[in-house]
Amino acid sequence: MLIYIVYFIFFMVLAVEYELKPFKNILPLVICIALLTFMAGFRGPEVSKDYEGYQYAFDTIHDMAGQLDIFVPILEPGFTAIVMAFRTLFVSNYGLAIMLFFALTSVTLKTISFRELSFNPYLVLLFYYSHFFFLHEMTQIRIGFASAIFFIALIYYLRDNKKLFILLILCATFFHYSALIYLVVLFVDPRTLNRYVYGILLALSIILGYIKLPLLNFMGNVDPSDVSQRLSNYTYLVESGNAQSVNVFNVLNLLNIACCLFFLFVAPAQRLREDKPLTLFLKCNIFSIFLLSLLSGVPSLAFRFSELFGIVSMFVFASLVRYLPFKKLNILITVITAMIIFYAIAFHLDLLNPYYIINIR
Repeated sequence: MLIYIVYFIFFMVLAVEYELKPFKNILPLVICIALLTFMAGFRGPEVSKDYEGYQYAFDTIHDMAGQLDIFVPILEPGFTAIVMAFRTLFVSNYGLAIMLFFALTSVTLKTISFRELSFNPYLVLLFYYSHFFFLHEMTQIRIGFASAIFFIALIYYLRDNKKLFILLILCATFFHYSALIYLVVLFVDPRTLNRYVYGILLALSIILGYIKLPLLNFMGNVDPSDVSQRLSNYTYLVESGNAQSVNVFNVLNLLNIACCLFFLFVAPAQRLREDKPLTLFLKCNIFSIFLLSLLSGVPSLAFRFSELFGIVSMFVFASLVRYLPFKKLNILITVITAMIIFYAIAFHLDLLNPYYIINIR
């Protein structure tokens, strides 16, 4: 597990250095892209839990393509096209080539967005590595790729180019169907923030997280022909006890709630109104917390839809360095926050196994 810590320290040093003395040289960002691409692209099959499932899809995708009733609901057309293209180009080791492609593309697109949407791209990258890099690029590569397109789409949304935003989100949907929900962002105005409305939403999140609405009881009364096979699978996992339960009051979510409350009721209101990207990210992040609580009775759905919007939390956490009132200590507090998230994800959640490089034949 040492390599995970070494990476964290490297990104942390860059984030602190940039905060203390910003530099224009993009070479460090290129190095970061290369390092993350190497880690995700060359990981061994047993490092992350989803690898073998993806390898099976790579090996059998030609067979499944002929069975439309199975193929269409499970494998998105964009993902399928890339897999088939790489299987044509690479006779052997096509699985490795596909993993490298998704790692390089996702990490590059996200890093570009960090540079465009933040004041310290290395600090956002530190929070990204501490959480969603492990969850997406190392595990769920399809949603990782779709969320990378979402970040690029946000650049244009904040420039009021809604048509290109919609086009990019539709493109993301070709790699993960659930990305379609990103269109909800069209109803989020980054120029205004009603603190009390979103404060109430956070309060409801705490209440719903405690109650845990029994949504499975409703699903049990729905005709199976009226729901997708994937939703049925989610329900089965929960009922059989094979899905991870939702603990709304875990350390990470409580930290996230506390961060949102700080921006809503402690951070200077005028500065926040002038910060369109942060206002947008904050709203999406609070919506993510609410979805986790609302759907907590159905863990698979709760995690999936919460993660879709929760990915912007890296920008919210990174913004602490500019809004905390402790001046020179701001960067220290922000980095410690990243450390807590990194420890929880990399070591406590048992998401990854010790790292090793895949055996290339």
